[in-house]
Parts: sequence; C-alpha cells; structure tokens
Amino acid sequence: MPVLVLGATGNVGPHVVNELDALGESVRVLVRDAGRARALLGDDAEVIGGDATDPAVLASALDGVESVFLLTPHAFDMSDFQLRVIRELRRTGIRIVKLSGTSSAITPDGPHACRQHWEIERVLEASGQPFVILRPNSFMQVLVGRLMLPALRATGRIMNPLGSAGISLIDARDVGAVAARVLTGHDWDGQTLALTGPRAITYPEIAQLVSARTGSAVDVVDITPGDVRTSLVARGTEEWEADHFAEMYELFRAGESEFVTDTVQQVTGRPPRTVEAYLDETLAPAGVDA
Repeated sequence: MPVLVLGATGNVGPHVVNELDALGESVRVLVRDAGRARALLGDDAEVIGGDATDPAVLASALDGVESVFLLTPHAFDMSDFQLRVIRELRRTGIRIVKLSGTSSAITPDGPHACRQHWEIERVLEASGQPFVILRPNSFMQVLVGRLMLPALRATGRIMNPLGSAGISLIDARDVGAVAARVLTGHDWDGQTLALTGPRAITYPEIAQLVSARTGSAVDVVDITPGDVRTSLVARGTEEWEADHFAEMYELFRAGESEFVTDTVQQVTGRPPRTVEAYLDETLAPAGVDA
C-alpha cells in the first residue's frame, strides 16, 4: 500500500520520501505544484497535483493508502488546513503521522504556530484515528543553514539571541528517517515522540566549530529576541510571524529546548547526526558555502 505524504517539498518532506523509498515503500505525494515536486523528488514518488483541503482531491489521493504524513506550511491559518484534513480522514482508519513543533513550546499559550500545533494535537488525539505525533527540536538546516550561516557570510558575524543557553538541534534527515519508520510500522501508534540531536549546543560553540572548519575567526554578537523581531519586521515579515519567532527565541534563551532524547536511536537504530557532521558537509574548505 502506498504512503501519502503531505508537505513533500519542504524541509522535511523530501527526506520522508527518500527514506520511504529506501525502505522499499510505495510513496504518493499530494502537492499544489506538481511540477516542482517532480523536479525535486524525481521518480521516487507518485505525484498528484491539487489542494489537500478539497475533499474530492484528498479522497482520490487516499485511495488504497494506510498512512498519511501530515505536514503543511508554516502559516497563520495552519491549524485550519490541518484540521480540515483530519476531519476528512476521520473514521477511515488511516494512520496520521503529524509533524508538530518542539515539545517545550506546544502549549495552549505558547508561540503562535505552537498554539496551533497544540490545538491540532488535541483534536487528533480525540479523533479516534490511529496517530503518531512527532515533535522535533529546531532543524540544523533552518537555524544554522538558513539563518546563521547566511548572516555570517554577509556580515562576518554570528548573531546570538540565546545567550549561554544551548539547543539540541536535529538534522531534518533524521526526522525524515523517524517519520518513514512510524509511517510503515505500528510500534509507535498513539505516541508522541520528541526528537532531538545528540546534545545541546550553544551559538558560541557553533561559532568555534565554524571557525575550525574555515580557518577564520568568527565573532559572536549577543542580541535579544526583541532584536530578532525588529529585524524580521524590517525585512517585511508579518507581525504575527515576527512575534512567533521572538517568543520561540525567548523559550530557547531560557534553556527550554536543551533537553535530549534517544528517540532517533530507538526508532531508526542509528544515532542522530551531529552539528559537527552537518557543518562538515555544509562548509567548503575555503569558507562558508551555505
């Protein structure tokens, strides 16, 4: 039976598809931009173009499916989208594997997107559907690859909104590996799994790792979550999203995402990738090539 993947073209989705393919599973993806998905995923998946909130489109994509990976874009109305999908799947018996957010922020009064995740999780748990919830800490590919290294390339400095607190960053590929296994097995049904890297690491420690790999000293500049918000708004980020990120950084700064779990090892049989390994792959010998 094929596995249906929603959100197949983002940070995690392609890794879910690749891992399912490596496991010999049949993969189907439902995306708005079928051309982009085919270019990104190649022949690893059956691609269906359409809107997952259209009942007819979703019903067609679900034909013969046993499990669905539920991931949608970070958006103001994310919960509306995901809850519509959950309603369409209710009473079908199809297992839903939902990608959520970092455990420390999934509360009814947490940052904006995490409040939405909290609501979706509550509905999913009460829906009667078989489910697994995955709560990854922040991704190396985002916090380091998309935010930290480009800023370093542009300014020669790393901006540190976390102070002395660490964060147990996880590689998106490890999230994909965990997702593929819970999508195709039943050992974790009904569970909420917190996913982290092998240790909590601070921004100054990351700067030292970058410096060792590039041969250039890296300055670390302490800023506040409020400074992050101001910078985001100045670059055109919507107010709700800027608020969300400022609140997330406040939590990280307080050490709320320093916790470490062995879930990746338990589910996949291999340890999670380290920040060191990620930087080895991401940094060219002559400098930053993010």
